[in-house]
Amino acid sequence: MTVQLLLIVFSITITSIGGTSHIWNINEEIDSSVSFRCEIDELNPNAVITWVYRPKIYKIKGVKWLPLYANARRLTQDNHRYIVDYSGYNEKTKKYLSILSINQLKLSDEGIYMCKSNQYQSIASLFNLTISPSMKILPNDGIIELNRVQRSINLSCIVREVSMNTIDPLHLKWYHNNHEIKNSQSIEKLFKHENQATLHLYIRHLSFNDSGLFKCVYDNGKASKNVQIFYTSSGK
Repeated sequence: MTVQLLLIVFSITITSIGGTSHIWNINEEIDSSVSFRCEIDELNPNAVITWVYRPKIYKIKGVKWLPLYANARRLTQDNHRYIVDYSGYNEKTKKYLSILSINQLKLSDEGIYMCKSNQYQSIASLFNLTISPSMKILPNDGIIELNRVQRSINLSCIVREVSMNTIDPLHLKWYHNNHEIKNSQSIEKLFKHENQATLHLYIRHLSFNDSGLFKCVYDNGKASKNVQIFYTSSGK
Protein backbone atom coordinates (compact mmCIF):
# COMPACT_ATOMS: atom_id res chain seq x y z
CA MET A 1 0.00 0.00 0.00
CA THR A 2 1.38 3.37 -1.01
CA VAL A 3 -0.22 6.22 0.92
CA GLN A 4 0.00 9.97 0.46
CA LEU A 5 -1.64 12.55 2.69
CA LEU A 6 -2.55 16.02 1.45
CA LEU A 7 -3.95 18.71 3.75
CA ILE A 8 -5.73 21.78 2.34
CA VAL A 9 -7.04 24.50 4.65
CA PHE A 10 -9.20 27.48 3.64
CA SER A 11 -11.54 29.97 5.24
CA ILE A 12 -15.31 30.26 5.58
CA THR A 13 -17.10 33.13 7.31
CA ILE A 14 -19.56 32.21 10.04
CA THR A 15 -22.11 34.85 11.00
CA SER A 16 -23.03 34.84 14.70
CA ILE A 17 -26.16 36.32 16.36
CA GLY A 18 -26.17 36.95 19.53
CA GLY A 19 -41.65 22.36 39.64
CA THR A 20 -39.22 19.67 38.09
CA SER A 21 -38.29 19.72 34.46
CA HIS A 22 -37.12 17.10 31.99
CA ILE A 23 -33.67 17.99 30.62
CA TRP A 24 -32.07 16.47 27.52
CA ASN A 25 -28.48 17.19 26.46
CA ILE A 26 -28.15 17.29 22.68
CA ASN A 27 -25.04 17.82 20.56
CA GLU A 28 -25.23 18.54 16.84
CA GLU A 29 -22.76 19.54 14.14
CA ILE A 30 -22.48 23.07 12.78
CA ASP A 31 -24.74 23.61 9.70
CA SER A 32 -26.84 20.53 10.51
CA SER A 33 -30.46 20.39 11.73
CA VAL A 34 -32.09 19.45 15.02
CA SER A 35 -35.63 18.77 16.26
CA PHE A 36 -36.93 18.97 19.83
CA ARG A 37 -40.03 16.93 20.64
CA CYS A 38 -42.28 18.21 23.43
CA GLU A 39 -45.26 16.27 24.79
CA ILE A 40 -47.59 17.69 27.45
CA ASP A 41 -50.43 16.00 29.30
CA GLU A 42 -53.99 17.31 29.40
CA LEU A 43 -54.48 20.91 28.41
CA ASN A 44 -57.59 23.03 28.68
CA PRO A 45 -58.95 24.58 25.45
CA ASN A 46 -57.33 27.95 26.14
CA ALA A 47 -53.91 26.61 27.10
CA VAL A 48 -50.84 27.73 25.15
CA ILE A 49 -47.62 25.78 24.56
CA THR A 50 -44.67 28.15 24.27
CA TRP A 51 -41.09 27.66 23.07
CA VAL A 52 -38.44 29.98 24.52
CA TYR A 53 -34.66 30.10 24.19
CA ARG A 54 -31.91 31.12 26.58
CA PRO A 55 -28.66 31.65 24.66
CA LYS A 56 -25.40 30.36 26.05
CA ILE A 57 -23.83 33.75 25.41
CA TYR A 58 -26.15 36.64 26.24
CA LYS A 59 -26.21 39.37 23.58
CA ILE A 60 -28.91 41.51 25.19
CA LYS A 61 -28.32 42.67 28.76
CA GLY A 62 -30.99 41.50 31.19
CA VAL A 63 -32.70 39.13 28.75
CA LYS A 64 -32.89 35.56 30.07
CA TRP A 65 -35.42 33.93 27.73
CA LEU A 66 -36.18 34.84 24.13
CA PRO A 67 -39.65 33.86 22.79
CA LEU A 68 -39.81 31.62 19.71
CA TYR A 69 -43.35 30.21 19.36
CA ALA A 70 -46.74 30.18 21.08
CA ASN A 71 -48.60 27.13 19.75
CA ALA A 72 -48.20 27.60 15.98
CA ARG A 73 -47.73 31.37 16.17
CA ARG A 74 -44.21 32.50 15.36
CA LEU A 75 -42.66 35.00 17.77
CA THR A 76 -39.20 35.15 16.19
CA GLN A 77 -38.17 36.96 13.02
CA ASP A 78 -36.00 34.06 11.83
CA ASN A 79 -38.77 32.14 10.08
CA HIS A 80 -36.41 30.28 7.73
CA ARG A 81 -34.47 28.37 10.37
CA TYR A 82 -37.00 27.99 13.20
CA ILE A 83 -40.08 25.89 12.42
CA VAL A 84 -42.73 24.50 14.78
CA ASP A 85 -44.99 21.59 14.00
CA TYR A 86 -47.86 21.99 16.45
CA SER A 87 -50.01 18.90 16.08
CA GLY A 88 -52.29 19.52 19.02
CA TYR A 89 -53.82 16.56 20.83
CA ASN A 90 -52.68 13.06 19.84
CA GLU A 91 -55.33 10.42 20.48
CA LYS A 92 -52.75 7.62 20.46
CA THR A 93 -50.39 9.07 23.07
CA LYS A 94 -53.09 11.05 24.91
CA LYS A 95 -50.79 14.06 24.90
CA TYR A 96 -50.34 17.40 23.15
CA LEU A 97 -47.40 17.44 20.75
CA SER A 98 -45.20 20.31 19.59
CA ILE A 99 -41.93 19.85 17.66
CA LEU A 100 -39.41 22.68 17.25
CA SER A 101 -36.93 22.27 14.37
CA ILE A 102 -33.87 24.43 13.71
CA ASN A 103 -32.06 24.32 10.37
CA GLN A 104 -28.53 25.40 9.42
CA LEU A 105 -27.30 25.41 13.02
CA LYS A 106 -24.93 28.17 14.09
CA LEU A 107 -22.70 28.53 17.12
CA SER A 108 -25.10 31.21 18.37
CA ASP A 109 -27.84 28.56 18.62
CA GLU A 110 -26.13 27.01 21.63
CA GLY A 111 -28.19 27.30 24.79
CA ILE A 112 -31.30 26.04 26.56
CA TYR A 113 -34.62 25.56 24.72
CA MET A 114 -37.73 25.23 26.86
CA CYS A 115 -41.19 23.99 26.00
CA LYS A 116 -43.91 24.71 28.56
CA SER A 117 -47.63 25.21 28.89
CA ASN A 118 -49.11 28.25 30.64
CA GLN A 119 -51.29 25.80 32.52
CA TYR A 120 -50.74 25.64 36.28
CA GLN A 121 -48.21 23.03 37.44
CA SER A 122 -47.28 22.10 33.87
CA ILE A 123 -43.86 20.42 33.75
CA ALA A 124 -41.41 22.01 31.33
CA SER A 125 -39.18 20.14 28.88
CA LEU A 126 -35.68 21.59 28.48
CA PHE A 127 -33.15 20.84 25.77
CA ASN A 128 -29.51 21.81 26.27
CA LEU A 129 -28.06 22.26 22.78
CA THR A 130 -24.33 22.35 22.10
CA ILE A 131 -22.68 22.76 18.68
CA SER A 132 -19.61 20.79 17.59
CA PRO A 133 -17.36 20.90 14.50
CA SER A 134 -18.77 19.24 11.40
CA MET A 135 -17.03 16.47 9.51
CA LYS A 136 -17.71 14.52 6.35
CA ILE A 137 -15.82 11.97 4.29
CA LEU A 138 -15.79 11.90 0.50
CA PRO A 139 -16.71 10.06 -1.67
CA ASN A 140 -18.81 8.84 1.28
CA ASP A 141 -18.63 7.44 4.77
CA GLY A 142 -20.20 4.15 5.77
CA ILE A 143 -19.18 1.33 3.41
CA ILE A 144 -17.13 1.35 0.18
CA GLU A 145 -16.62 -1.86 -1.79
CA LEU A 146 -13.70 -1.96 -4.22
CA ASN A 147 -13.09 -4.50 -6.98
CA ARG A 148 -9.91 -5.94 -8.50
CA VAL A 149 -9.96 -3.40 -11.35
CA GLN A 150 -9.63 -0.40 -9.05
CA ARG A 151 -5.99 0.17 -8.16
CA SER A 152 -6.26 3.35 -6.07
CA ILE A 153 -8.68 5.44 -4.03
CA ASN A 154 -8.78 8.98 -2.67
CA LEU A 155 -10.56 9.62 0.64
CA SER A 156 -11.18 13.23 1.67
CA CYS A 157 -11.88 14.19 5.27
CA ILE A 158 -13.42 17.66 5.59
CA VAL A 159 -13.74 19.31 9.01
CA ARG A 160 -15.19 22.70 9.84
CA GLU A 161 -14.75 24.44 13.18
CA VAL A 162 -17.69 26.12 14.89
CA SER A 163 -15.93 29.50 14.97
CA MET A 164 -13.10 31.23 13.15
CA ASN A 165 -10.52 29.32 15.19
CA THR A 166 -7.53 28.17 13.18
CA ILE A 167 -7.41 24.41 12.65
CA ASP A 168 -4.09 22.92 13.68
CA PRO A 169 -3.14 20.41 10.92
CA LEU A 170 -1.53 18.17 13.57
CA HIS A 171 -5.01 17.66 15.10
CA LEU A 172 -6.48 16.11 11.94
CA LYS A 173 -5.48 12.48 11.40
CA TRP A 174 -6.39 9.33 9.47
CA TYR A 175 -6.41 5.87 11.10
CA HIS A 176 -6.54 2.41 9.54
CA ASN A 177 -7.83 -0.34 11.85
CA ASN A 178 -7.06 1.88 14.87
CA HIS A 179 -3.46 2.56 13.75
CA GLU A 180 -2.50 6.12 12.81
CA ILE A 181 -1.45 6.52 9.18
CA LYS A 182 1.84 8.38 9.01
CA ASN A 183 3.59 9.34 5.80
CA SER A 184 6.81 11.29 5.30
CA GLN A 185 5.54 12.47 1.92
CA SER A 186 2.50 14.25 3.34
CA ILE A 187 1.91 17.72 1.91
CA GLU A 188 0.37 20.50 4.00
CA LYS A 189 -0.88 23.86 2.72
CA LEU A 190 -1.96 26.38 5.34
CA PHE A 191 -3.64 29.77 5.07
CA LYS A 192 -4.48 32.35 7.73
CA HIS A 193 -7.91 32.68 9.40
CA GLU A 194 -9.02 29.23 8.33
CA ASN A 195 -11.80 27.33 10.05
CA GLN A 196 -12.14 24.51 7.52
CA ALA A 197 -9.61 21.89 6.53
CA THR A 198 -9.48 18.95 4.14
CA LEU A 199 -7.15 16.00 4.69
CA HIS A 200 -6.80 13.83 1.59
CA LEU A 201 -5.78 10.19 1.93
CA TYR A 202 -4.44 8.64 -1.28
CA ILE A 203 -4.15 4.84 -1.33
CA ARG A 204 -2.30 3.44 -4.33
CA HIS A 205 -1.62 -0.16 -5.36
CA LEU A 206 -4.64 -1.45 -3.47
CA SER A 207 -4.45 -4.94 -1.93
CA PHE A 208 -6.41 -7.12 0.47
CA ASN A 209 -4.43 -5.56 3.32
CA ASP A 210 -6.17 -2.24 2.61
CA SER A 211 -9.53 -3.62 3.68
CA GLY A 212 -10.85 -2.53 7.03
CA LEU A 213 -11.91 0.51 9.00
CA PHE A 214 -10.60 3.95 8.07
CA LYS A 215 -11.31 6.70 10.56
CA CYS A 216 -10.71 10.43 10.34
CA VAL A 217 -10.29 12.06 13.76
CA TYR A 218 -10.10 15.75 14.62
CA ASP A 219 -8.70 17.13 17.87
CA ASN A 220 -8.62 13.86 19.85
CA GLY A 221 -12.20 12.93 19.03
CA LYS A 222 -13.86 16.35 18.96
CA ALA A 223 -15.20 15.11 15.61
CA SER A 224 -14.74 11.79 13.83
CA LYS A 225 -16.18 9.75 10.96
CA ASN A 226 -15.62 6.19 9.70
CA VAL A 227 -15.54 4.48 6.35
CA GLN A 228 -15.35 0.70 6.00
CA ILE A 229 -13.51 -0.51 2.89
CA PHE A 230 -13.97 -3.97 1.46
CA TYR A 231 -11.49 -4.99 -1.24
CA THR A 232 -12.21 -8.14 -3.21
CA SER A 233 -10.78 -9.80 -6.29
CA SER A 234 -14.17 -11.07 -7.46
CA GLY A 235 -14.72 -8.22 -9.88
CA LYS A 236 -18.24 -7.58 -8.56
